[in-house]
Amino acid sequence: MKNQQRTIARVVEYSGIGLFTGEEVKLRFKPSSVNTGINFIRTDIEGNPKIPANVETVSDCKQQISLKKQGVEIKSIEHLMAALAGLGIDNIEIEINGNEVPAGDGSSLLFTQLLKGTGIVPLEKLKKTFFLQKELKVSNGDASIIARPYDKGLSLSYILDFNGSFLNRQCFEIEMTESNFSTQIAPARTFGLSTIVEEFKKKGLGKGVTDENSLILHEDGTITKPLSMTPAKLKFPNECIRHKILDIIGDLYLTNLSLHARIVAIKSGHYLNARMAEKIFENSKNQINN
Repeated sequence: MKNQQRTIARVVEYSGIGLFTGEEVKLRFKPSSVNTGINFIRTDIEGNPKIPANVETVSDCKQQISLKKQGVEIKSIEHLMAALAGLGIDNIEIEINGNEVPAGDGSSLLFTQLLKGTGIVPLEKLKKTFFLQKELKVSNGDASIIARPYDKGLSLSYILDFNGSFLNRQCFEIEMTESNFSTQIAPARTFGLSTIVEEFKKKGLGKGVTDENSLILHEDGTITKPLSMTPAKLKFPNECIRHKILDIIGDLYLTNLSLHARIVAIKSGHYLNARMAEKIFENSKNQINN
């Protein structure tokens, strides 16, 4: 049962605002059959175009992950993708009437609870499982992400380092299991640095930011709510580094694989995560164990 593909048991809906656009969007999650994958369906566009969530449709990976197919785009998918990875959901249709996935509380917790609440059901085919056989690495300046062979599942470690500002250097490592993800990673909220707040405002981004769905890190080490600027109550003492792991989990699930590897990331963000997903996917093409 553990290695079988999975989908949800019934339809479930959710409405919320997008973090970047601030627009209200409705999601409708629907069960899907074997080998159909994860697909977003834009119900607000004539013909209801479908956008598969995989490495081949990634169009932007700077501040968030966007997908695009034939000119139709869907943004900010990473926290939802992390929830799907954490629950081992391989096949699902996600109808959406806008171009950005709602932020929820800025973590994966809402999506994890929502989807788990439908009941997760096994399908008759095995997962697309990939055991990494050789070390892969991508880097950009002093940031890097390395994937190494590891036959016990998916292990993730992260080093968060702002070179003496914002937070002290932090390290965190975790074995990817459904329980570990749901309790230790899914609740960790997104965050931003105080130095980029004005840049975001000038670009018209962050219109959906609230005191509940984001954290702001200041150069003196304090962490506040983004609008009221009052002290933020953290869900974990190291909530920020846990969110970086959450992002990696979501971004690597663009491979659509049940991945067995040890991931070691240093100061990595969506750009490097997406590049690593591409490398893993290319490496897997002739080795997938079905």
